[in-house]
Amino acid sequence: MKKFFISSIVISILAIIAYLFSALYSTHQIHKGIYYNDKTLIKEYIEWKKFRQNLKNYMNVNLLQEIQKDANFNNLGGLGVLITGFASKIIDSILDRYVNSEGLSVLLKKNQLAKKLPKPSFDTLIGGFKIIKFKNYNSFIINHTVNEHEISLLFQRIGIDWKITQIELPDDLLNELKKTYFNKIETKRSKLYH
Repeated sequence: MKKFFISSIVISILAIIAYLFSALYSTHQIHKGIYYNDKTLIKEYIEWKKFRQNLKNYMNVNLLQEIQKDANFNNLGGLGVLITGFASKIIDSILDRYVNSEGLSVLLKKNQLAKKLPKPSFDTLIGGFKIIKFKNYNSFIINHTVNEHEISLLFQRIGIDWKITQIELPDDLLNELKKTYFNKIETKRSKLYH
């Protein structure tokens, strides 16, 4: 009876360690995939179908909120609803086409923010304990700050693997991207006319 009790405790402890290590290992693999721009790791540790759907929902909600703020757009009535639906379909189509491991790889090549991350090592693997915040036994969140903007990655357990299923972007990030985009257009336009 005593052997059974000790064995049960040892097995329980090993199961908890394996559970925690699997979460750490997945975050480390994503870190390596982003840092080294490894398409295979990126493809394996992101649940693309759920990720795309969550990103579509996020973008469409933000589009709707922005449109509702615009008084001129509200005056369009039924035409405004039609335009919103059309814009939503365009967003969905763009996300379906470009939100995948290849698209993320191209984005990582053009953007050097990934190189500002610490180089993946045993220390960063173990350091994952500090950044993982479990929501429940099937999901956890990692918050990362980029240029004073906090981005949250939601990992969900799928079988024995942990995969990214959602990204939460700060509200002001979209406004900042919009301003940056329009500033680039203005700069190009002014260069053409001068």
